[in-house]
Amino acid sequence: IHFATEGGHVDTLEALLKHPKINPNLQVEGRTALHIAVENTDLTCARLLLERGASANIPDSEGRTALQLATTTNQWDMVALIVQKCTQFLSLDEYEANGDQTLREVIQQTRPELALPSIPEDTEEVLLQDLKNYLSVNDEENFMKNIILLRKEFPHEMVEELLKIAAERGFHKAAIGILKKFEGRQFSVKKAAQAAVEQSDHVILQALLKVEPNAANDLILSACLELGLPGTRGADYTPDRLKCLELILEKENVNVRCSDNEGNTPLHYAASGGCQEAVTLFLNRGSYIGHMNKFNVPPIADISAHTLSRYFDDCLQCLQTRRDRANEYAIEFNYRCLMPHDDFPERNNAYRATREMEVFKYIAGNGSLKHLLKHPLLSSFLYLKWHRIRHVLYANFAFYMIFYLVLNAYILSKTYDTQIENRTQIDNDTTDRPLASTLRIVWCQNNSLRTFTTVMLLLFILREVVQFVSCIRSYLTSLRNWLEVALITLTIALLCGAGVQVGAVVILLSAWELVILISQHSRLSTGIEMFRTVSFNYMRFLVPYLFLILAFALAFYTLFKDGNNTKFPDPGLSLFKTVIMLTGEFDASNIPFISHFIWSHIVFMLFVFFIAIVLFNLLNGLAVSDTAEILSKAELVGLISRIRLITYIEHVAVGEPFRHCSCCNSRLTRWNPFGFLAKRILMFPYFLRDGKISVKPCDSLDAYDNDRYYEKYVRSESIKRDKQWITLKMDPDIIKQAKRIIYNKNQLTDNE
Repeated sequence: IHFATEGGHVDTLEALLKHPKINPNLQVEGRTALHIAVENTDLTCARLLLERGASANIPDSEGRTALQLATTTNQWDMVALIVQKCTQFLSLDEYEANGDQTLREVIQQTRPELALPSIPEDTEEVLLQDLKNYLSVNDEENFMKNIILLRKEFPHEMVEELLKIAAERGFHKAAIGILKKFEGRQFSVKKAAQAAVEQSDHVILQALLKVEPNAANDLILSACLELGLPGTRGADYTPDRLKCLELILEKENVNVRCSDNEGNTPLHYAASGGCQEAVTLFLNRGSYIGHMNKFNVPPIADISAHTLSRYFDDCLQCLQTRRDRANEYAIEFNYRCLMPHDDFPERNNAYRATREMEVFKYIAGNGSLKHLLKHPLLSSFLYLKWHRIRHVLYANFAFYMIFYLVLNAYILSKTYDTQIENRTQIDNDTTDRPLASTLRIVWCQNNSLRTFTTVMLLLFILREVVQFVSCIRSYLTSLRNWLEVALITLTIALLCGAGVQVGAVVILLSAWELVILISQHSRLSTGIEMFRTVSFNYMRFLVPYLFLILAFALAFYTLFKDGNNTKFPDPGLSLFKTVIMLTGEFDASNIPFISHFIWSHIVFMLFVFFIAIVLFNLLNGLAVSDTAEILSKAELVGLISRIRLITYIEHVAVGEPFRHCSCCNSRLTRWNPFGFLAKRILMFPYFLRDGKISVKPCDSLDAYDNDRYYEKYVRSESIKRDKQWITLKMDPDIIKQAKRIIYNKNQLTDNE
């Protein structure tokens, strides 16, 4: 700006002054650019400099200000321009124009029409305003020269504003100088700290947090937001932003689980910003990976599987339980990352609104993350939850088994009674009287079964109604529940006198429900999943070929239709016969090839080749492929099945069926008929005290062949003891995997 002003390059000077970091008061050899403009009598350059905030009060190397220089050289147009455009309070009484007159006196005598500012009553206020102007125009040097002149106390708002400007401009000396000048006085640094975070200035932020450490809680979300913003002009501010974040997290009682109006946590922003270092910082501080924002997106949606896997490994630690015995240790599982946010204190009559299985449900549905379910940290958590509610599942299975047996016995007895009644009508005239007593015995047995079936059905209906009111949404979105509703409806129709056709459907539906209950056991879920997957893929694969099968059925009807033929008498039965022929039941000896000898043989051979051989083998190959794929993922399939089961039970246990009922009081809106399950199925805070649990195996760390359950080896200090928790069992396979991970970590550490 000095060269541009000296050469009179107005356009160049204007372009330079538009830069946000430019300092119009920059001094070179004791002169500012405004001094040069006055010396050159360049009103245009002087106007540009004054409009940008140039000060006319700064003395040059000879002690002359720009205004003093203009006055002594009789540049009255320049003097008028400075008086009108200068943003600072002009120093008219401190400097002399000639030997015995001040600048004010000379200007008033020579140009009385100029409106000069009055003599200030409080010079400290003027100085404070000048300090603000110096910061605004990036003049840190003159700010530091003048701040030492302050003597009186000022309102904290003014100090906070100076700090904020210094932080926005990145003036380290100015910010530290302000803090030292006003040390011990009451003012807030939150606005300045916010500006420092936005500028990624960790030096100023560190100085501010020393003054007010509690400001860190208000900065954590802003610091994470900055991680995802691109740097200006291609600059990479990530290291500086990470340093700011580390400074914030170093302070005590920083809440890493806070959220903004959209429900986003710091971990959300760190993950969406793609900063894996920040993600690791928050995970190590106990951030919850499953917190859903308003758009139902958890933080793990943007966290790589590799980062999560490494962190899960770090959540498994080996703790030595006794110093005098090196081979006695415990494996600690740290579940802090799975602990939902707790926005209210623990109470016995209210249940957590946030469900613990939502994060598992998301992982199971994410193709790039679902393999992490096999990690010991996640699989052990699922095992503990299942172990807590297994008795409820066993009781439910026993109840339905009784209902299934009674219902099928009733249907079979009803079918048997119908046969006896028909036989009675035929033999009524020839049969002797003992048959009547037999009928009475059968009728009494049937009546007892009917009564027992009715009682079990009422209990079944009661169970479904309670489930429905506990969690309406989950109930209506479950296909299994609609199957149960259909079963109840048809059973009622059967008890009201429906025919054997309804009984046959009820037998099938009740058996399918029993299969679903059996599949809830993780060891049996793989087989059921294979059956379901193969059935679905069969139907999906067969759909494009339905028209071809229909075409062959109509062709058979056309070629083989004969008055004496009973194989293909009409299109409907022809289609039915063709579908049966898919399985290889051709019965070719009974097919009449006489009417159209050549064409009937050709069509039949085409059917055998394309449908019976090609299509049927394609379907078999598809089934083998699906089966092999599911078997290769048997462990994962079992875990996903367990997640679905526990998620549904958790929804029922923590639901509030009367939450939307305006006519109910507050206690009733929180009431849940299945609320007793909440303390059993929820791990936090009812069971785990600090999100950790310690399991104490009895063998060495490098042994993996222990196949027994680890029972009663939970360290008592890691859990909350209550009447509902007496012993703990842990799957031996999970312990083996955990020990293997810890062993590999130790080996890697030794190698490093």
